[in-house]
Amino acid sequence: MDLSTSNQPTAADSVYDYIIVGSGFGGSVSAMRLTEKGYRVLVLERGKRYQPEDFPQTNWNIFKYLWLPALRCFGIMGVNFLDDMMILNGSGVGGGSLVYASTHIEPGDGFYEASEWADLADWQRELAPHFRMANRMLGVRENPLYWPADYRLQEIANELGQGHTFKPSPVAIFFGDPGETVPDPFFGGDGPDRTGCIHCGGCMVGCRHNAKNTLDKNYLYFAEKGGAEVRSEANVLGIRPLYGPQPGAARYEIEYENITEWVLKRKETVRARNVILSAGVLGTVNLLLQCRDEAKTLPLLSQRLGWMVRSNSEALMGVTAREGEVDYSKGVAITSHFWLDEITSVEPVRYPRGSSLMRNLAVPLVSLRGGGWQRFGRFVVEGMKRPYDFLKTRFLPDWARDSTILLIMQTAESRMRLKRGRSIFTLFQRGLVSERDHSLPIPAVIDAGRSVVNRFADKINGIPQSTVNEVLLETPSTAHILGGCGIGADASRGVIDAKHEVFNYPGLFVADGSVIPANLGVNPSLTITAMTERAMSLVPNAADAGPIRPLTMPAHLPQPTIVVGRRRRALAWAGLAALGGMLLFGLWKNGKRG
Repeated sequence: MDLSTSNQPTAADSVYDYIIVGSGFGGSVSAMRLTEKGYRVLVLERGKRYQPEDFPQTNWNIFKYLWLPALRCFGIMGVNFLDDMMILNGSGVGGGSLVYASTHIEPGDGFYEASEWADLADWQRELAPHFRMANRMLGVRENPLYWPADYRLQEIANELGQGHTFKPSPVAIFFGDPGETVPDPFFGGDGPDRTGCIHCGGCMVGCRHNAKNTLDKNYLYFAEKGGAEVRSEANVLGIRPLYGPQPGAARYEIEYENITEWVLKRKETVRARNVILSAGVLGTVNLLLQCRDEAKTLPLLSQRLGWMVRSNSEALMGVTAREGEVDYSKGVAITSHFWLDEITSVEPVRYPRGSSLMRNLAVPLVSLRGGGWQRFGRFVVEGMKRPYDFLKTRFLPDWARDSTILLIMQTAESRMRLKRGRSIFTLFQRGLVSERDHSLPIPAVIDAGRSVVNRFADKINGIPQSTVNEVLLETPSTAHILGGCGIGADASRGVIDAKHEVFNYPGLFVADGSVIPANLGVNPSLTITAMTERAMSLVPNAADAGPIRPLTMPAHLPQPTIVVGRRRRALAWAGLAALGGMLLFGLWKNGKRG
């Protein structure tokens, strides 16, 4: 990337007040609130725009479901592999809300008392009104119906003396009358029409029935209605500060490409007085690392960037019933939760019938010790002892109907570091890589979760499972990666200040999961929304804002670096696409059979 030689627009009216990178919970909240305050806003989203009918009928439609651009898959679910973690994340206009389970739980006291930020504010008091606003805007209410998996988990909670913690999950879903479309029930008729939930279990494949309260139906809907511009399929490549007086008081220049085009992708440049990064941990942290360490357009970023990255201390496990007499796919994606102990929460998760793609990540849960080939050998022996279990989980039909995923999350502190480097997962090109924190490693196995999974399996005559990376590679999984742009008192302690502004770069902000200062032990979307609501409440109205001060060129500023080799990378990705395409075609054909 070379932003130093980009085409520079000169017209003052071409300069936006705010450019927001990403349209998830941080980006959509920012877009709405800033538009309300009278600012001109542009949102750049790498994913595609979806209408309800555009979502895949099942997740076997990998081109609509998976986000793997190198394989020409531009769906809503990203699957990312680092040396130390497998990460699931969302993509599309509305970000993670398109594919998440719509569960919104406020974190416990430990979140507010996290050492990373506790001394900067009375966070529980400051965030309380913003949590209330987030719940109202997202249309959160308690799930009204329990299903077979909920009753089994309630029994387990009672047996463990934790029955008082078992509760229906608060979810952002319009229940109404199943299948009946009505005028907007959330915002006095100012929002879009909504349709009552039919409890099909399809929340995480993309709601085709207009019942799930995705961000394009609340925050982002009102942002666009108020004048915000949203450009989809716009993958941001870099950020360059503009020093000294500029036309339109511009302070930053952003280059992006149309990600859905083929090898020669169209690139454009836009300018803004302020920029908000809301691309999630993988997007925001990676972009800032590139700008600091490679392009050197933002060399003064804190050395804390990429540190204190967390997985929400999470494990993805589950159970598949052997008999198939009960349909476990009915209900919304997450219907209940309970606390196994002071730090461990448990949630039942489901996919709709026919959406069994995730079975390709699942293997029977076995107790293994050692590593490498020794671990694999023991796994093979276990498979030979229990051939039916292995066949059932891998090949037999109706996995989604017969299965309940158990999402285990903990507030226990654990972390890793993200940085730029090379690995097999980057095809040995420079990319985002991970580094373990050996003082507080992220666990691949949560023993407390295993005990619940085994109890659940006993109750339904089921096969306990985990992900293949957890069982064989001792590598954890997460759908809720957090941290990497921590809030601190200064650049030696964090990347951003208490107003979410990046140290050393006025007008550059971060608002997404990368600012979360602790493992929450619950789904993070509500917390991200509330924190962004607070940050945007500190921005003055456009009419009251003072003049924009130009950025001052620091002394001894490192020169931007021209990054070459895009053609070589394109050829490498093309080779990977050819190999991966054959694999995915095989998966698709298998999926059509069940």
